[in-house]
Amino acid sequence: MAKNISYNRFVHNTILFSIIAVISIFSIYGFYFKSNNIEKSIKNDTQVMADLVFQNLYTVMKHGGNLKDINDTINHLENSVPHINIQIIRDKNETNKDIVNNVFETKKFAIARNNNDINFASPILYKKECLSCHSGGKIDDVAGVVQIEHPILELKIPLKEILVMTSIFIFIILIVFFSTWYYVLNKYFVKPITNLATQIDKSTSHHDLDTNIKINTKIREIKHLERSFNNQNKELKESYQKIVEQSNTDSLTKTFNRKKFDEYSLVFFNDAKRFKHVFTLVLIDINKFKPINDTYGHDVGDKVLVFFSKTISKLIRDSDYFFRTGGDEFILILPSTNYNESIKLIQKIKNEFKNEIFEFSDLKIELSASFGISEYNESIVDINDMVKIADKRMYEDKKTYETP
Repeated sequence: MAKNISYNRFVHNTILFSIIAVISIFSIYGFYFKSNNIEKSIKNDTQVMADLVFQNLYTVMKHGGNLKDINDTINHLENSVPHINIQIIRDKNETNKDIVNNVFETKKFAIARNNNDINFASPILYKKECLSCHSGGKIDDVAGVVQIEHPILELKIPLKEILVMTSIFIFIILIVFFSTWYYVLNKYFVKPITNLATQIDKSTSHHDLDTNIKINTKIREIKHLERSFNNQNKELKESYQKIVEQSNTDSLTKTFNRKKFDEYSLVFFNDAKRFKHVFTLVLIDINKFKPINDTYGHDVGDKVLVFFSKTISKLIRDSDYFFRTGGDEFILILPSTNYNESIKLIQKIKNEFKNEIFEFSDLKIELSASFGISEYNESIVDINDMVKIADKRMYEDKKTYETP
């Protein structure tokens, strides 16, 4: 069978195999059946013929017949039954045939068969009434051997045996065919599909989408089902990842969004409260962003937001978290960072914006932002308190950028 085979080819091969198996079994059985019937027929027919020869010879001898009468009787039997040759052998030295010598020794009939002929030898034993003429013999001694040779004629099988043979043949067909089908269907269909169902049942969450389904079968259609299922899982995983990314990420700046800030800030606050960890929260607001939108349009405003977020993202650590929570409002969460360390980072960001000028077409804009810092301490009730503190300080910082 090929590595992968189509269902139609699989059915064709299975039926062909079943037919070959049935024919082979039937041929073996038929040969045995024929041989057995030939053997049985030969024994019956030749035994009857031998008894007939003996009875005729005994009748002739009983009525005082001589050698000529005996030979005439044998010729008459040969003429009555075509294609046979009958010989009376009185001494085993008269022939060198093993079958005759064997009968002289064993006193039992024997059959020898070649391709076309049957050689049957049966002993003639002395009876009590034979001793009146054959005074030198003893009862049940071998007086001679009747040897009969005749060709194997066409065997006629009785109707009863034909019906029995046909019934057995049909039974064999049913056994072989359905046994074969049960085996192949169980191995290549039932078990693989059951295995597939079991693996599908184990897929209970999006984490299981990473595990490929494996079906141990050679049927092409079922392997196609395996590939289709795995491809579908791959697409579902990619779709899930996109949905997660879209639900957690700001579509414009690719930073975390407000939803993610609400999740992460609560985790950091509870962790700090429980284990006495320190972290700071920084509110950021771009200065004079509304005039940029009003003067140059929202397209330019969007590009400013992207430029602004990328500039800050490259200055913070991998362990820091950056969120866009509103139009031009951003928040930084700085784990394991106190107030003074946060001041240093903010100053670094401010200096960067003095050096990094936003450019678009012929437009050049020097950006700046206001920052408000809130450091966690035990007196703070919740994350909203930290946001309020940072917001107040951010507006104080914004006043320094206002034109007198």
